[in-house]
Amino acid sequence: GYRIADVSVDGVSQGIVSSYTFTDVTSNHTISTRFEQETKQTVVVLQIGKSTFTVNGSSMALDSPPVIKNGRTLVPIRAIIEALGGTVGWDGTARKATVTLGNATIELWIGQSAARVDSISTRIDSTTLKVVPEIINGRTMLPLRFVTENLGATVVWEQSTQTITVTYQP
Repeated sequence: GYRIADVSVDGVSQGIVSSYTFTDVTSNHTISTRFEQETKQTVVVLQIGKSTFTVNGSSMALDSPPVIKNGRTLVPIRAIIEALGGTVGWDGTARKATVTLGNATIELWIGQSAARVDSISTRIDSTTLKVVPEIINGRTMLPLRFVTENLGATVVWEQSTQTITVTYQP
């Protein structure tokens, strides 16, 4: 879980090296290494209409493919959030999904254009009230960008391939 951040020989930085060769050794030398914890980054890649996605290059399955409704991507969020290390809960009575990742929690209700992000009411889409969580073919579908960005991830949309890349670094 750690990597070399810098190596110094006799107080002079040698950069990030994994070995160092002393030549013509005629006196004592000091070598020191500074380590840093590796950052864990998760990259999820999805494509509209496809029921498979990748997590750091490994293929996984969705129980329903991502779709575009009202200009926004809706996905069955559970597999994606769990791949990022989070959890998803469902309250069938209230028709509410609760998504938690790290210290962030988002509550979304089927058919409602507002959600709660860390207990604060927030519009799902600032440009239209039509973007709402929906049940499509028996699956709860949530707006991907709204959910993942509010959990601290970045989202990139590639129109030509209809591919979405979500990058999360805790």
